[in-house]
Amino acid sequence: MDLVTSAVMVLLSCNAGAPSVCKPIDMAPTIFSSLDECHLALADRLTGAPDGEMVGRCRSVDPSATASLPAGYRTVVVTRGKGADAVSSQYIVLHKD
Repeated sequence: MDLVTSAVMVLLSCNAGAPSVCKPIDMAPTIFSSLDECHLALADRLTGAPDGEMVGRCRSVDPSATASLPAGYRTVVVTRGKGADAVSSQYIVLHKD
């Protein structure tokens, strides 16, 4: 899984009589491990709304920035060097309990 290209699905509910009037659907965002996985799920989800009552989009997210890592993953910070010469790198790794 490429965590840098994790994706989140955003859905909007639209008024059938005025399709330009849409509002966010009141539900927690769904996070996917890739854009491809999100696009497949989005197509599946929108099949139930063929008249445009619902629209959606998948967006790439960096889970290390949003602090919402997929289940089973952890952030590890590795520091190399000492003092002013130290350089830290952040990695997302699979964690087995």
